[in-house]
Amino acid sequence: MSSPEVEEEEPLDPAVERVRRKLVRLLLVSSGIMVLGFAAVAIAVFYRISQNSARPDDTPVILDVAPDDLRSVAVGDGTLVLTIGGDTPRIEVRRMSDGVVMRRFDLTGAAPASAPE
Repeated sequence: MSSPEVEEEEPLDPAVERVRRKLVRLLLVSSGIMVLGFAAVAIAVFYRISQNSARPDDTPVILDVAPDDLRSVAVGDGTLVLTIGGDTPRIEVRRMSDGVVMRRFDLTGAAPASAPE
């Protein structure tokens, strides 16, 4: 005796079977494209996170120079060149990452005489 709950499926019409196969193929292709899209976004996020963590620290450096004494500033190759006036005029070359003075040039003596005309 067979139970009424188990019914045998009849084979589909060939036209309906072709449509079913096309739908299954469409589902597989669209799912694959979706997975590739998620992977691309995950890779892009990981790349941006790793690039941001590799950047130097953006904390400000506190300089021990009075703003009124500062004459000019130049930046290049991770260094900061300060021309400082005041009582003891000097030029200081500092590392931008932490503000440590790498070189110091004291500007002493008289200014050069102007060229005769």
